[in-house]
Amino acid sequence: MTPQAVLSASRDATVRVWRLTSSNPPNYEDSIAVHGSAFINSVATFPSSKDYPAGLIISGGKDAIIDVREPGRPPDVTAERMLLGHEGNVCALDVCLETEPPYVVSGSWDASARIWDITRGESTAVLEGHEGSVWAVLAYDKETVVTGTSMLCRGACPSEGHEFSEGLIVALR
Repeated sequence: MTPQAVLSASRDATVRVWRLTSSNPPNYEDSIAVHGSAFINSVATFPSSKDYPAGLIISGGKDAIIDVREPGRPPDVTAERMLLGHEGNVCALDVCLETEPPYVVSGSWDASARIWDITRGESTAVLEGHEGSVWAVLAYDKETVVTGTSMLCRGACPSEGHEFSEGLIVALR
């Protein structure tokens, strides 16, 4: 199966949407969805919903800003949300749709992960205590967030008031 659209983030400070123009052989044409001020290296999608019929593109990078915008919004127009709080490169993003409201989890070179209320655009929890950059995040289910760092992997329970708790320990190299 060939995807109808693909998102990519790049060191050229863009997020591009690649739309399928022909299927045999597969051919895609790109358009710029986000144009940041520094390299962008993480991207996630929020599917269509009552509040966002076209869904959302969520991206982050070196400028430590998480840009949240509808796919058709021009890249030179201010995003729906700018999630601010990280002090370093945002290098990982994921979305959990199993909770109300849905949340975004982000990881950063500032050695923290954050949980964000996507509808309010606010950080609801900061997961500190990592000994290295948080390179990977996974909204595993409505109860668990997994973070992968250059040192350890830890878990948190967002549905229980976003309390930080010891979790899975995995060496990532």
